[in-house]
Amino acid sequence: MRQILKTALIAIIGAGLVISMVCAAETATKRKVRPTMTFEQFWADAQKSAKTEKSPESIQKMQWWRDARLGMFIHWNMSSIIGGEISWCQDFYSIGKQRPNTAGGAEPQGYWDGIGTKIPVAVYENLYKSFYPAEFDADKWVKMAKDAGIKYIIPVCKHHDGFAMWDTKTTEYNIMHTPFKRDIIGELAKATHKAGLKFGIYYSQRDWHHPDYQNNLPKYNEYMYRQVKELLTKYGPVDIIFWDAGNYPDPKTWESEKLFKMAYEINPNIIINDRCSCAADYSTPEQEIGGFRAERNWESNMTFTGFFSWHSFDKPVISFKELMKRVIYCAGGDGNLLMNIDPLPTGGIHPDEVTRMTEMGDWMRKYGDSIYATSGGPIHPGAWGACTHKGNKVYLHVIDWTQIPENMPSPGGRIASGSVLTGGSIKTIQAQDSTFTIEMAKEDRAEPVTVIELILEKNM
Repeated sequence: MRQILKTALIAIIGAGLVISMVCAAETATKRKVRPTMTFEQFWADAQKSAKTEKSPESIQKMQWWRDARLGMFIHWNMSSIIGGEISWCQDFYSIGKQRPNTAGGAEPQGYWDGIGTKIPVAVYENLYKSFYPAEFDADKWVKMAKDAGIKYIIPVCKHHDGFAMWDTKTTEYNIMHTPFKRDIIGELAKATHKAGLKFGIYYSQRDWHHPDYQNNLPKYNEYMYRQVKELLTKYGPVDIIFWDAGNYPDPKTWESEKLFKMAYEINPNIIINDRCSCAADYSTPEQEIGGFRAERNWESNMTFTGFFSWHSFDKPVISFKELMKRVIYCAGGDGNLLMNIDPLPTGGIHPDEVTRMTEMGDWMRKYGDSIYATSGGPIHPGAWGACTHKGNKVYLHVIDWTQIPENMPSPGGRIASGSVLTGGSIKTIQAQDSTFTIEMAKEDRAEPVTVIELILEKNM
């Protein structure tokens, strides 16, 4: 009897393993992205700036990104220990001479790092030996992002300093050689995928640590390709690549076509920004709202404190109203907002930043339909606020009632009805020229923004 039970148990375990293997294979098959276009079309689209010039397949692959409207950037590495701007706080001139740079002249001297001093190279390049972010919790970070209404996450994998925040076999200058010894990018990728959000990678083509970057760029590029391929294959699916060397216009510098082809072969629907010597899929204004640009995909990369990395608790975090202005003006300009968080060297997040994310999430759960999956306009943003639309619905986001024009421009058609999503009532009067006026009691005007929904007689 004991032998029969043992045999049966082995059979059950074996069957379970087979089922698990089949399920894993099916999952892998489902996750494999089928190409919607050839690489030749992919590369040709990357040379074109305007959406109307790109192929229908290129336009379609961007749709989830356009609908998302909100992303979260994580600008973080061991430079948080000294509270300096990531990479830029390193003193390139402490060794007594200007370091040559075969990728495009000398690195800029005197770049302000926010702490009023420069860190000697020898000190900076040994910071990782003291990096132990014990409070880091990828699941907690991702939950905060998802609860805030964020749809995709992009962490810094490698900044200009060359330090790798993942378990890489290409260099020992990486997170696994810190006292922490945990794969931060791997944990973030896993948590992001588990939460159902899109995952992207930030990777700077610059590398001030690698000797070949300064002296033998073709050889350095081979190293860079290995690192990027490792990230794309090890932590996939990777939905976005955020390059960061846009001031090198010559595509031969990074052999951009080769980089794009490698990314395409791994994920032919991957979305790529404009900082790799070509227009690619979208533009990346930094620390400013991109304005109104319906002809070009764009994403404003903004910070809570004015800095792209942890500096100190004395740097004030923006107000909730300021945060919502960024959300509204980006969507109203037909762009996305990539909001950066500044993790502490401990791995925690500034409590005020957590509060702002929580407040944004509460607002998006109530009024997110006026932001997600909308298009900017037809009324252009102004001091009063911004406008979005979808179908026959037009959403007015009023921030400053004192700036409302007496005659608002046409909303794109005849108004059938209007309501206030944030509460209260409204009266709209539309003129023959399609301009209209708004009448609303002061007590019904919500803070930080009043959301008005106009229903048009026809779809736009």
